Amino acid sequence: MRTIINTVGTSLMTNASKVLNIAKTDEKNLFQFLNNSTHEQACAETNSITKLYQDGDRLIFLHSQTEEGKLCADVLCRHFNSRKITSTLETVLDLSYQERRFKMRGLRSLVNTIIRLILEERKKGRAPVLNATGGFKAEIAYATLIGLLFDVPVFYIHEAFREIIEMPATPISWDFTLLADHEDFFFWLDSEPRDTLEVDARLKQLPQDVRFLLIEEEGNSFLSPAGEVFFSAFTQAIEKAANCPVYLSEPASNFYEKLEPSIKARYEREIAKLRSPVLRRSNADQVRKCDCFVYPKGHRDERVFFYEKENSVFICELARHSDESYERLIARGVQKDAYKDFKQMS
Repeated sequence: MRTIINTVGTSLMTNASKVLNIAKTDEKNLFQFLNNSTHEQACAETNSITKLYQDGDRLIFLHSQTEEGKLCADVLCRHFNSRKITSTLETVLDLSYQERRFKMRGLRSLVNTIIRLILEERKKGRAPVLNATGGFKAEIAYATLIGLLFDVPVFYIHEAFREIIEMPATPISWDFTLLADHEDFFFWLDSEPRDTLEVDARLKQLPQDVRFLLIEEEGNSFLSPAGEVFFSAFTQAIEKAANCPVYLSEPASNFYEKLEPSIKARYEREIAKLRSPVLRRSNADQVRKCDCFVYPKGHRDERVFFYEKENSVFICELARHSDESYERLIARGVQKDAYKDFKQMS
């Protein structure tokens, strides 16, 4: 069973106005137009849904916070419900014709709404599909980005040929290294509105690329719409892999148990990320004299020597730069065949 998440514009209103030859349409006019037109002719949304719909699908209509957008979505929702196709409405807050509000808040609200719906539908055992035909042009771009990062197919109607175009879910391993390396900053930024001066002070210690995922509004800094998508995909990758089995060798277990609580918590966070195949494959590397991988890359104090087997992670050694244990292991070499007894980590 699928759920088709549809962005909604005002083509229904525009087409009805032309065909009925009236300057302003109301609810009655729109229902009249819909009932006397084919779905292919009525509007972009009905045209695309006709080509996408399969028995058992349900529809969700996302509409802007404008009178026109709400009216069109409401009429479409009631129209399909009357044809025994389960349909519901979702308002995208701050998605409006006000340029600054649209850019700063509306697009962030759009991506958060779509991501929330994708996760909710998956929990219900339904497969989400994005129909980005209606609405603002920017909605297609962000819906496509969400689709790629959350493995959801995206569809829209090609304007010239009126054919349905699919951007299929793509099994690409995205590189979340920037987010993984600086997750404390991103979680801090995302927890509440942050003063731009305070954010700028923190950014001085971070790579320039971090700035590309931020925007500023009225003295506060936030994740940009694209930043929201990438950060949500990053956190979902960790949550999705929470049950991946991790096994510690005896040396790794002994090292871990001797750590003080604050340092142990840092290793636990790195291991939580290591459980995700997307994160460990994008942020792990091989080093000299070792036939296993080291996680993470870069100048991090905590290092994990591991290998993968049968969808599980086997940790041979834990080490730190600060106590030179990492350098000693590199000089000695870590060979996975030398480690036999592993115990599963809770």
